[in-house]
Amino acid sequence: MKEKRISQSIYEFMSEVGVEVPQLVEAGLELLAGVEKTEKLEMALEKQIRKSLEDINVVVLIVAGIRVEDELKNHRIKGVDVDDDPAYLYSDEILGMAIANQIAGSKAIFNFKRYDEAKPGIIRTLGPMLDDVFAGLVAGCMSKLFEE
Repeated sequence: MKEKRISQSIYEFMSEVGVEVPQLVEAGLELLAGVEKTEKLEMALEKQIRKSLEDINVVVLIVAGIRVEDELKNHRIKGVDVDDDPAYLYSDEILGMAIANQIAGSKAIFNFKRYDEAKPGIIRTLGPMLDDVFAGLVAGCMSKLFEE
């Protein structure tokens, strides 16, 4: 007999790893430069994040990062230990850049670098895969906001 699976929304996946949309909005606005932080901008960023979380490619990349983070954290991949986030682990950067690029194109990759290095807000509390995954989401959304 086949096991019945319960589907989860991307918001439930994110919540399980301690990430909520308001925290991502806060992280996104933390690196604002030359633009005033307003309620209107905050609402626009939240709307863009939610819109981006409707893109199947963004969702799949985020879920991939969540799953890999879980495998790494629980040492379920023989011979792989990334507890200290080694420099030779760069697949996390690739996931983050892919998410940013999917949302706002190649210009978002430059913004990803800013969020990856500064690790504002919730991003600084996440593990080696998830900090880049969510830096990519925020960077892509911020880039998308300011292209219009």
